[in-house]
Amino acid sequence: MTDMLHCNYIIDGVQMALSPLRMLRECSVEPPLEPDGDPDTLADEQLDLKPDNYCFQDNLVEQYAQSLPTKRTFPLAFPGPYTAGKVAQALLDAIWMSGHFRLGDLSLKAEWRWNHKSMGHAAAFYHSVESACSYLDALGLKLDQFSLCNGQPSVSFKAGTVAEEDALDEETSLFRELPYRTANPRISRRRKASGALLPEPSDWLIYIPFDPCDYRLGGSALAQALGVQPSTPPDVSDADYFIDCYEVVRELVEDGIVKAGATVGDGGLMACLQAMTAGGTGADISIRNICKAYGDETQVRVLFAEVPGVVLQIADIDYDYIDAELILQDVVYYPIGHPSATHGGVRLTESVEIPQILESLLNTLEGED
Repeated sequence: MTDMLHCNYIIDGVQMALSPLRMLRECSVEPPLEPDGDPDTLADEQLDLKPDNYCFQDNLVEQYAQSLPTKRTFPLAFPGPYTAGKVAQALLDAIWMSGHFRLGDLSLKAEWRWNHKSMGHAAAFYHSVESACSYLDALGLKLDQFSLCNGQPSVSFKAGTVAEEDALDEETSLFRELPYRTANPRISRRRKASGALLPEPSDWLIYIPFDPCDYRLGGSALAQALGVQPSTPPDVSDADYFIDCYEVVRELVEDGIVKAGATVGDGGLMACLQAMTAGGTGADISIRNICKAYGDETQVRVLFAEVPGVVLQIADIDYDYIDAELILQDVVYYPIGHPSATHGGVRLTESVEIPQILESLLNTLEGED
């Protein structure tokens, strides 16, 4: 196998400044040595797929939800946005864990499986590495390790600190060479918040997107399932906003205010809700307010676009506190519904009751000139 990490790349006739290995070394906690010998040169072209004229329909949401694949394939036409989304997803998967840590205490392990036998594969690999390193740099994070194996194109990330669950106790202090935001970061693989909804109909389900990008279906699991090719993916790039969201939600999880929570990743918001209701407790959901906030966006895009985010289950008594905390940090959130003890699965409704304090705020804003 050609050393795709060490190669020099020419993409669409343009010489790339850095090899993938050089980018990854600059993004690593302990950079590996450069291999001996002159690197090979890989020349490739980016895939430029023609978008389909498929019309996604809101009245087919349930059908779309049932068609989501259990295993993703790498969207070679959208390597950068997809990879940034996978970095965000790995960090969000860690947010639910027990321990005492913040975003700055985390690092990532990365694994690429790839080959360059087909046109567009080498270019997609290069842009995947480039996107991962750029997004991690903007987040102020590093890679603990990375690897490249031969296989069908895929990328995966895993977030953590030094210790795993069986090496951790509450008295253990873990120090690293990197500057941390907490003096004694600790992480356990035990979840602090349940991944399944609890049967408390008075509780609230809160959706928080961790990037303000538009909802687009390019590179999504839904597009893969339907065999269509939308032209635009979500532009996951606002690291500063991700950091703000992460800090406030992580604090809520650590304080035990979040009763249940799940990551919005592959399959989008709908797949996240399906996972949360898999334990038997259903959910009554309305996303009309999200659609309005994004300029009358379609429900299909909001439900299936893979914008990084979380869904939280909180007690009704904690709503005002969480409202104040999120507003204080300028974090946008949406109350989308309630758990249901009378049915399973996800049921979409036309509207959701807005708490009085939020309704008063909205009315005040609407009345301003």
